[in-house]
Amino acid sequence: MLLADYPIAIPHRTPQFTKAALKYAADLLDGWDLRVRVIQVHVVPYGVPMDPPAINPKSLQQRLRRFARDIALRVSAEVVFARNWEQGFRRVLSPRSTVLLVGPSSRRSTSEKRLAARLRKFGHSVIWVNCD
Repeated sequence: MLLADYPIAIPHRTPQFTKAALKYAADLLDGWDLRVRVIQVHVVPYGVPMDPPAINPKSLQQRLRRFARDIALRVSAEVVFARNWEQGFRRVLSPRSTVLLVGPSSRRSTSEKRLAARLRKFGHSVIWVNCD
């Protein structure tokens, strides 16, 4: 089964969406002993050195863990430094990952929906959650 083999990855875009995704994942995985990865991609502009990072990754990880404080899940908080957000996010995904994306409910195309389509194209499973 897909969920039994691979952890769920949640990209951190906004605090509201991350909290909604964690709540949904807790309901979805109720009774399963699976890890959820919350991944924040920090975009580093060209011309700024990537190593060492200008921002302390440990403080960013602690901030991400605070979102999961009230959720009964095993959560790993990961910070990625990249020049491009989507490429940085895809770089840390395992093959055939399950990605939980949260976005506004809308009939029109949004950046989150386009991201979901591209992730599916690369072989990942995407769970879409509407959040307003």
